[in-house]
Amino acid sequence: MADFHFIRPWWLLALVLVAALTWLLWRRHGRHGGWHDVLPAHLAALLVDQDHPQSFSLTRWLAPLALTLSVLALAGPTWERLPQPVYQLDNGQVVILDMSMSMRSTDIEPDRLTQMRYKAMDLVTRYLDGETGLIAYAGDAFVISPLSGDGANLSNLIRALSPEIMPEQGSYPLRALTLANRLLVDSGYPQGDIYWLTDGIDSRDQQELSTFLRQHDHRVSILAIGTQAGAPIKLTDGTLLRDASGQVVIPQLYPRRLESLAQITNGRFAMIRNDLQDLSYLTDLPPRERRGKDADQQGGDQWLDRGPWLLALVILLLLPMARRGMLPLVLIGLFGTQVPPAYSQEQMQQGLAWDQQLWQTPYQQADQALENKNYDRAAAIAEDPWQRGTANYRAGNYEAALTDFSQMASAEGFYNQGNALMQLQRYDEAAQAYNEALERRPGWSRAAENLQLAEQLAEQQQQQQQQQQGESQSGESEQQDDGEQQSDSQNQSDSPPAEQPPDAAQQQDEQNEDAQEGNDSEEQSDEQQQEAAAEAEAEKQADDQQATTATRNLTDEERQQLEQWLNRIEDDPAVLLRNKMQLEAQKRRQQRPPRGVEKQW
Repeated sequence: MADFHFIRPWWLLALVLVAALTWLLWRRHGRHGGWHDVLPAHLAALLVDQDHPQSFSLTRWLAPLALTLSVLALAGPTWERLPQPVYQLDNGQVVILDMSMSMRSTDIEPDRLTQMRYKAMDLVTRYLDGETGLIAYAGDAFVISPLSGDGANLSNLIRALSPEIMPEQGSYPLRALTLANRLLVDSGYPQGDIYWLTDGIDSRDQQELSTFLRQHDHRVSILAIGTQAGAPIKLTDGTLLRDASGQVVIPQLYPRRLESLAQITNGRFAMIRNDLQDLSYLTDLPPRERRGKDADQQGGDQWLDRGPWLLALVILLLLPMARRGMLPLVLIGLFGTQVPPAYSQEQMQQGLAWDQQLWQTPYQQADQALENKNYDRAAAIAEDPWQRGTANYRAGNYEAALTDFSQMASAEGFYNQGNALMQLQRYDEAAQAYNEALERRPGWSRAAENLQLAEQLAEQQQQQQQQQQGESQSGESEQQDDGEQQSDSQNQSDSPPAEQPPDAAQQQDEQNEDAQEGNDSEEQSDEQQQEAAAEAEAEKQADDQQATTATRNLTDEERQQLEQWLNRIEDDPAVLLRNKMQLEAQKRRQQRPPRGVEKQW
């Protein structure tokens, strides 16, 4: 009965009317009425028959109880969901992200890259259904993720992308569209959707892109990132990108070029906005195909109304009253409680229903949920990004909190972004967020202290990465040295023997006999080594089992220290993506040089 509630709770307000009618009924029965109102009291005691004294009659109890049950039936008590078939639509789409250096332009705050990340994460988690693939491109294009229905994993990969990890700088959008077409076709979607987030294309790429889009049956929707005026490209070290002549590069956005490409495929084009209307406009299109499948029946958002079962009790209560000439009340009880079934729409992602906002606004209810430490409910019903971000931050959902705080362009918004990034161990970005907060609110001591801490942690993190890279390089060099020594020894053993003098024949025979004995001893030693290796493996398994048992017997404090030690292990997806793309780029260079690398932004 944990899910017990009323489908139509506003009907419970009728209980006030039932209480008023009950009070009037009891007051009426409290008066004597009849001859008692005409005769004096001393005469009424002698003249009026007292064999049937006034008392609480059955009607005085049945009527209020029947009305109460009728109101409860109208409110629709329920505790069970109705099983319903779910139709799952098969959609295939690919998200293409422009990772050229021009995304570091600062014409939108804090830069184009950050805003594109937030838009891409909202796109894959809130707006796209079915299977979604992810491609990033600069001077060359790479598949970051094949088609998948895991939006949370795609969101983590999007956060790890940056122009600095791309193997080749430049802009090669045709390669990205070619990979997107291959992903969709190989996954069984000859007609799919491509969502392209970019800050523009060169005029020389316009013709070949148009030709490619006309040859393939995919719908391309484009979100333009940036402004037509443009701004300098601020690198991670704080300097501005310059061209070969030493001039500061200012990439400009030409929306008309992108809009014409979207029109070729009957897609949509939108400029980036601070709200979500741009994503709603891009994705508000009918699916290319109506393929789908019926999923197993599961509990949906429709509840089974148990109110009609109360009709039996209402009828039993009204039958004695019908014998007293109260048939109209019986008919009201029979037909008044038979209301058409209704179902609640408890979808917390859409906020509170109107009846839930009668007494408290969503802000007040979210604030109350925060005070009660019910962070999941606060995050679900909050409409204010600050409240929603606070709830997600306290619940440990730092990725969601960062997305919510990014919607605030104030000093507090950037400060909270920095706090979320610190929890995610992304110290460089946290330092940038604190800097933005200090620019909007100079002299903020908390932001300054956190900035100093973030810079220190970022430096330590960078030193650890360099140390790990140095150890890996030294390990590779040692392996190369061992390989050279083995090859040298092998070359010496493979070299032909020198001519022997006739007197050395006997010595050679003796050496052969010694070598035969040595081979026998080597065979015995190999068997001993295998036995020793088996014993060592058994001891290792025993040690692992003991370590597992010891881990289970750890105290809370020791377990917390172990978790802190494990958190120090580097698991940055950006490093993994960079290494993956570099290996793929090396293989491609052996076949052909990539295109689109003539410029560095």
